Amino acid sequence: MHRAFDLVDTGSDDPFMRILRILFIALLLAGSGGAFAQADAPSTSQQIDDLRGRLDQIEKAMKDDKITDTIIDDLRGKSGDIAGDAQKLSASLQQNRESAKARLDQLGPPPAIGTKEAPELAATRKDAQKAFDAVDAQVKQTDGIALEAQQTANQLSDLRRIRFQELISQRTNSPLSRLFWSEPAAAFPRDAANLREFAGTVKTDVAASWNDGNRTALITCALLGLLLMTGVRFYIEHRVRHLTANRMPPGRLRRSALILGIALTSTLTTGLGTQLLYLGLNWNDTFSQETDEIARTIVQFVFFGAFIAGLGRSLISAKRPSWRLPAIPDQTAIDLRRFPMLISLAVVLFYFLQQLNHTIGTSLAATVLTSSLQAIVFTVLSALALLRLGRTHEFDEDGTPPAPRPIWASVLIAAAWVAIVASWIALLTGFISFASFMAGQVVWTAIVIAATYLAMRLVDDLFETLLSEKGPMSARAQAIFGTHPKLLDQAGVLLSGVVRLGLFLFGITAVMSGFGTGATDLLTLGSKLQSLKIYDVELKPSQIITSIALFFLGLLAVRVVKNWMSEQYLPRTNLDPGMRSSLTTLLGYVGIVIVVAIALLAMGLSVQNVTWVASALSVGIGFGLQAIVQNFISGLILLAERPVKVGDWVVLDDAEGDIRRINVRATEIQVADRSTIIVPNSSFITKPVRNMTMANPQGRVLIKLPMPLDSDPLDVREHMLEAMHAHPSVQETPAASVTLDNIDRAAMTFVAVCYVGSPRDVGGVKSDLLFDIIARLRGAEIPLLRPQDLVLRSGGNMGDLLGPTGSGAPKASTDPDPGS
Repeated sequence: MHRAFDLVDTGSDDPFMRILRILFIALLLAGSGGAFAQADAPSTSQQIDDLRGRLDQIEKAMKDDKITDTIIDDLRGKSGDIAGDAQKLSASLQQNRESAKARLDQLGPPPAIGTKEAPELAATRKDAQKAFDAVDAQVKQTDGIALEAQQTANQLSDLRRIRFQELISQRTNSPLSRLFWSEPAAAFPRDAANLREFAGTVKTDVAASWNDGNRTALITCALLGLLLMTGVRFYIEHRVRHLTANRMPPGRLRRSALILGIALTSTLTTGLGTQLLYLGLNWNDTFSQETDEIARTIVQFVFFGAFIAGLGRSLISAKRPSWRLPAIPDQTAIDLRRFPMLISLAVVLFYFLQQLNHTIGTSLAATVLTSSLQAIVFTVLSALALLRLGRTHEFDEDGTPPAPRPIWASVLIAAAWVAIVASWIALLTGFISFASFMAGQVVWTAIVIAATYLAMRLVDDLFETLLSEKGPMSARAQAIFGTHPKLLDQAGVLLSGVVRLGLFLFGITAVMSGFGTGATDLLTLGSKLQSLKIYDVELKPSQIITSIALFFLGLLAVRVVKNWMSEQYLPRTNLDPGMRSSLTTLLGYVGIVIVVAIALLAMGLSVQNVTWVASALSVGIGFGLQAIVQNFISGLILLAERPVKVGDWVVLDDAEGDIRRINVRATEIQVADRSTIIVPNSSFITKPVRNMTMANPQGRVLIKLPMPLDSDPLDVREHMLEAMHAHPSVQETPAASVTLDNIDRAAMTFVAVCYVGSPRDVGGVKSDLLFDIIARLRGAEIPLLRPQDLVLRSGGNMGDLLGPTGSGAPKASTDPDPGS
């Protein structure tokens, strides 16, 4: 070690050698630290004993009669940790067992009975067998602990599920009955006595905090807390607005960063102010256990309530419409501005009352009454907020229809109304716990959706600002790595999509955590119903419900991914619109197939059952589906080979127009009169199709112009070229040309050829060129070709009229002016 430090020459001027020496010393230190850590690491037996002790504590705790749902969730997490640690230990012991097994196999099988072997070899074999048995026993022991821990976690899940079912299935008196109100009235004297006793304890603790020499600390913490919740909060919000408006680059990131800043400021200042007040009151730990528990609960609920109020206030932004993220009208935002604070106060109040009831031990009637009030308040607030939010989709004063609402928003709003109605029905029928649970889940889900929405917008805006084609990182990345700006833009969209997917899954997990393990129990309530068995396939109601839910959720997910691909990612690539449409359609087909397969598996239909059903039905409906299958396969071929794509101009039989859409069965072609022709996909495979834009999207303008024989061909050619060069739609490459195509006894014919950007522009450009060419020729006094006139002259000799042959054919006059 001293030698290693001697290698460092502080007087050396070579920075490279200095870096190498520093790295060498760091490696030595790391190796030494690893050796010391390995020396201090507990032995395998100690690790196994520790795992066994932790598991025994969990099994003892789960037998407690006063166990709560929170404790069950905590124990279940600890059981999973024990199972994971045991599996890791078992995996590390596998190598030792394999080494001991290899050493034992190297010695060979033991000799037969009656055969002697060398004492040294027998001792070596005995030691190797003993080492193998010891390691094998440790592996089996750790595997057994892992299995037992997993079984314990499953038992805790079953216990949580049973408690959840018991909770939501409890039925009490309906609020419409007399007993519902008479029981709390009868228990009121005892509950009031318990409340007075607890209030006296709190009063005594607060008085002790004031009298035990911590008045200075209490006053200081209280003043700092109030200052933090008022002046400091307003100042920080002002600074956040100033920084986002003046220091951040222009773009949507300003709004999302401001919204996040305001939400965090409201949460931290209010919560920390309450925490300071609690520290001042309990400066010398004068609170009793019950008072301290209630105080800590209040601080936690205030933190959560401040987050709700700050998040809702920042998202609505009633006073600053330009900073508002959701697309809601100003009047709707004004109508909703008070709801975040009202919901925040309701959440803090009722969850505090639940904790208070648990602490002072109120009667069951009082607890039921509190749950009923909670269900009423939460559902009323949610219903009013949904009604005012529904004004977003009302027609404007001028009759303009509103923008279409996203499908996910419609689904969530419908689900919220279903939950509110279910809560009211449960409340009126006496299922108070279920009504309170559903009302709380509506509020919790709304909070999670709002937070997830803000996080997604922030991530999307952040990646768009940093990795956009026009962002500040684009030029630097192009200069350093030589990347194309389009690639950086695409990377930003992909990273944003991945992070947003993670946030979405986190939001789903947060919503389901509100249900506990009871979310799956709601689907298993129908498992006791009679199953439907068709031959060897047994269909259970729970599986059918799960399959239907997965099917519709899968379709929703496929639609969201398709919209993201078509609207965000693919437009940032170099793919043409036709290719983008083909990729989006193929993604939709693949997604639907996967969703159907998952739904069938969830229903209990294996691959063999699906094959059996398909073979039984194929005989009867095979001929009826032949054309549909043919067109479907043809559609897949069109999307894969792309002989025609969306945006191409094709000619098929009598149909000539643009391909607007390639569907599963047919393709839509929009013709010149703006009507749409539905053509089966098989027609593009079996019939000749002329694709005007497949190899070259340019269109050719061909003009044939006959001119009199006495015209100057060079002059005519020059005027035609000038007309084509002057038109803005005529492309320079290939160059326009004018050739003399034919000369006969009546005229000479000029052929003008030029190219435009699209075959759809040929007709309009050709008309413009003809108008311009005629105007130029007439302006240069170049006569155009006129038709020959037939003139019959009277008073002449009949022989002159009949001609030398006497055939009666009149002589034609080619005089251009019949009046001359």
